[in-house]
Amino acid sequence: MIRFVIENGKDRLRFDMPTCELIDHLGSIGICKDIPIGGTENVSVDYYPTEDDDKIAKIVCERLLPDDKISDVNRLCARLDGQWQITDEEFENTLSETDVRGALNIDAAYEKLREDLTQTNDLSM
Repeated sequence: MIRFVIENGKDRLRFDMPTCELIDHLGSIGICKDIPIGGTENVSVDYYPTEDDDKIAKIVCERLLPDDKISDVNRLCARLDGQWQITDEEFENTLSETDVRGALNIDAAYEKLREDLTQTNDLSM
């Protein structure tokens, strides 16, 4: 979904989220704590959609904030990865309506959208 490139000094790491091995990945280049995706004084972070046609990943990347923790982004990616019940347009409209930004807020908006769609589908049966 989203590829991260992290540099810590001379060490460089590239991996895709979601991953079950986030702690191991970060530890492999000497990072032992949850870092912001905006980087730190010593750590550089870059991220982008792994696929050019992954509209959900593109929307998420555009709405993440520098202070978002990398673990929060990983959890968000895990929730969104492979989702098929919600269209790109529904997702983008939900986030645009109130200008949702940040991993935790995107996750909450996604959950509300899923609940709303589930209720709508239940009522239509």
